[in-house]
Amino acid sequence: MQSSINYQVFFAKCVETMQSRSIHYDDPEVNFDRIARSWSIFLKREISPYEVAIMMVHLKLARLANGVHLDSIEDAASYLAIAESFAQAEIDQEEEKFGKIKL
Repeated sequence: MQSSINYQVFFAKCVETMQSRSIHYDDPEVNFDRIARSWSIFLKREISPYEVAIMMVHLKLARLANGVHLDSIEDAASYLAIAESFAQAEIDQEEEKFGKIKL
């Protein structure tokens, strides 16, 4: 059964949105680090850019409780992609620091 949803178009729109926002708000690495530092001061604990991305996903999901908003769905998917890139960077740093651990 073929899906009527064109995922390539959806994800292309997410990429386009992220690129557009990078022009206005800096690259995600810079912007999410700035947000993390600000939230860390307010919450009195260290917040990582990864946590910022995950919390932004939660924000978008909470907004969807009020009905379907395609921009919130696209934003949530984009924030998940950003979170994945931060998670992968953390994994890469750990592997570089400690090497791959084989059990």
